[in-house]
Amino acid sequence: MSFVLKNCRIIKNGRVVETDIEIENGKIIKVAKGLHADEERDAKRNIVLPGLIDSHVHFRYPGHEYKETWETGSRAAAKGGVTTVLDMPNNAPSCKTLSILEMKRKKASKDSIIDFGFHFGAAPDNFDEIKNAENIASVKVYMGSTTGTLLLDDDGKLLELFQILSSKDIIATVHAVNDQLMNHFVKIAKSIAEADPSIHCFIRQNICVAEPASRAAILAKHAGARLHITHMSTRQELEVVKLAKQNGSPVTCDVTPHHLFFNSDKMRTLKNFAKMNPCLKSEADRQAMWYGLKAGLIDIVATDHAPHTIEEKERDYWYAPSGVPGVEYRLPLMLDAVNKGIIDLALLQKVCCENPARIYRINNKGKIEPGYDADLVVIDMNMERTITKDDIVSKCGWSPYEGMTLRGWPIQTYLRGKLIYDNGEFYHAEGREVSYSRGV
Repeated sequence: MSFVLKNCRIIKNGRVVETDIEIENGKIIKVAKGLHADEERDAKRNIVLPGLIDSHVHFRYPGHEYKETWETGSRAAAKGGVTTVLDMPNNAPSCKTLSILEMKRKKASKDSIIDFGFHFGAAPDNFDEIKNAENIASVKVYMGSTTGTLLLDDDGKLLELFQILSSKDIIATVHAVNDQLMNHFVKIAKSIAEADPSIHCFIRQNICVAEPASRAAILAKHAGARLHITHMSTRQELEVVKLAKQNGSPVTCDVTPHHLFFNSDKMRTLKNFAKMNPCLKSEADRQAMWYGLKAGLIDIVATDHAPHTIEEKERDYWYAPSGVPGVEYRLPLMLDAVNKGIIDLALLQKVCCENPARIYRINNKGKIEPGYDADLVVIDMNMERTITKDDIVSKCGWSPYEGMTLRGWPIQTYLRGKLIYDNGEFYHAEGREVSYSRGV
């Protein structure tokens, strides 16, 4: 299949430029003005971005398909302009063996309408599996407890793992949390307070994430390993990353939309529907995340898309799970920020497209250039819509962003040149597993 997408406005060298895009057999062939072909489609001078990459999603297979499936999750992603996701390993059972990894590959290949990759889980007993794992985005390290059996809270084992990853040139993606500190605050909370959801922010104070982030950075540098700290939320973590970067350590990090757009006050209104790990932080921390993004200290905006059912979220605080869906609305949220002058389109493209591909070394993704996959999202910067429950595609059926009116929406999404989303309509595509470069 070949065609030319006419009258595009793309971001090149930090500027908006007008161009046409020639596509053949799923690849971008030419990017220039005045291109023609037998089939031509009109982008109508709308902004066209590379298909977004979400480097942190939980599509819930295996074990929790009642919350999300590869079919529903990939459709929600396509609606949000996302053409590639990297799925996390804390499933049931956990993705810490080659057999579970292969099972996930087969399921995603069958059901996903977008491209995908997988993070592999680290556990104290699976280092041999890690040594033999091929074509993985990273090894995910949970320094604190999570679903399944992926807790790695022994510093000696963590250093050993980082040394293995350094030798294989695989990045470590770290969820930094100190369970001992957190449990200290849990005991205090249970002794003095009712189980109101707002207590979540007391239990998970800044030190609970800043201390392990610092420890992980020191250990990774000693081992010579690349380190990615996910879902940054505090000023103190930002200082850890800033110091590491100044010292030449290969440390990168990401932030979620909920930590950019919400502060801890949201716990009062959304209650458990704003319960996530790491928790929402102060307004000063929220502002610091925007500063870190614009200063280049934070490299990626990733959603940590973690859907749970409404019934689960309505439980008592102590039993309600943490996590919120996000893959569907990251792009509209960020486009609204562009329209409000908070960031520009060049930064949006960098943190949602280019940097995820660069940091995880995903081949042929993240740019509108000849030779790259023709993953494209067409955007109407002037479209204004309010997020409603009826609009939600994710299987969980709710969003913490319900009621927000945003300006700037994706209207078409292409995967390797195939139109998969068009103004509310979905079209079948066969998602493929991405590949990675090593040693570059």
